[in-house]
Amino acid sequence: MPDDELIAEHDGHAKHTVVGTQYYLDELNRRAAERSAEATNRLAHRAYVLTWVNLIVAVVATVAAIIALFG
Repeated sequence: MPDDELIAEHDGHAKHTVVGTQYYLDELNRRAAERSAEATNRLAHRAYVLTWVNLIVAVVATVAAIIALFG
């Protein structure tokens, strides 16, 4: 079932439902987990970019060393 249909069905049932406090705690925990996953993805992307920057710096340093050795 697509998300939109599931949301619509949930909204239909929710009109006649009273939620307890656990619902709010679960929602807060879900949001915290979502923020944590986003932060982890940003950190992983930054590590990926840093890896490529380090590769470029290493190549430039190697070329500079070879030029200095033979130049």
